[in-house]
Amino acid sequence: MNIHFCSRPRLCSWLCSWPVLILCVVLLGSCSDTAIDPFENDEKYFTVYGFLDDLENTHVLRVIPVTRRAERIEGVGDAQAKIDAEVFTTDLNSGVRTKWTHNLEKLSDGSFGHIYRASFPVTANKRYKLEIIRSDGIKTTAITRVPFISEADLFEMGPEIISEDSSLVYRDIKIPRIPSPWDIQGIYLWGGGGVDDIRINRRIYVPYGRAGHRTDDGGWQIRINISDDQRYVRENVKLSIENNRIDENTAVGVSAMGLQIRMLDEGWDPPNGIFDPEILSKPGVLSNVENGYGYFGSVGLYVQEWNIEHLSVLLGYDF
Repeated sequence: MNIHFCSRPRLCSWLCSWPVLILCVVLLGSCSDTAIDPFENDEKYFTVYGFLDDLENTHVLRVIPVTRRAERIEGVGDAQAKIDAEVFTTDLNSGVRTKWTHNLEKLSDGSFGHIYRASFPVTANKRYKLEIIRSDGIKTTAITRVPFISEADLFEMGPEIISEDSSLVYRDIKIPRIPSPWDIQGIYLWGGGGVDDIRINRRIYVPYGRAGHRTDDGGWQIRINISDDQRYVRENVKLSIENNRIDENTAVGVSAMGLQIRMLDEGWDPPNGIFDPEILSKPGVLSNVENGYGYFGSVGLYVQEWNIEHLSVLLGYDF
């Protein structure tokens, strides 16, 4: 099995891009023979990459010992195929401590890496401490707090803008307190059917990625293209017809929309909100690890929805 040492593809794509550059800078000194001696390296013992996700029960970390040579494990017989490290996380609210399980696993580039997995529920707004412990008691540690926002109406909503011919409908939304959202999805709720039909309701997600930009006061600004997004809703309506949940004559309409935001923990905020590998490859630019390198983070969730029944007919639906 080829892995990227985590299970969420978009977040993994970033985690797998800049750590390579960091390792080149940190461990190889511009990839030359002037490697940093771990015993003269400011007590940096391990590099770690991974995160906790409050939507997942299984979590993944990659751990790399800081040594004279960059880790490049070609097979189970290599000297670096063994690792002197036990990994634990502790819920700092409850005190529950979990030991992670180690495996040497094949990575996407064909080499092998030291991968640790653990299964436990993650709770928003709790702090978790990571410990990577050598047999001699040496530790690399990190702490993350899972992001959480309690407000039900966080967004600052701009007006709904409708073009003269009603073909374009959009809305600008400011998102305070989330300076660097990792992933944004638009949400639309549609329904169909009536007395003579099976009434159905669907929630459709529209990918926005990290669309938008950081505001001067540390929030995030995004434009939601409501009219363009309806192609995702109509595709789902068509699928419901094909699956015989409704027929072609069933009246349908949209009732609500919203945004779902994956939030990174407060320390996981790149300079100017931009995940630039050239900037992030510099040691110390983005790290919460004590006695080591890398980042141990967490990902939370915020969702806000609101009524748009008044736009349904304008957007081409029956009611």
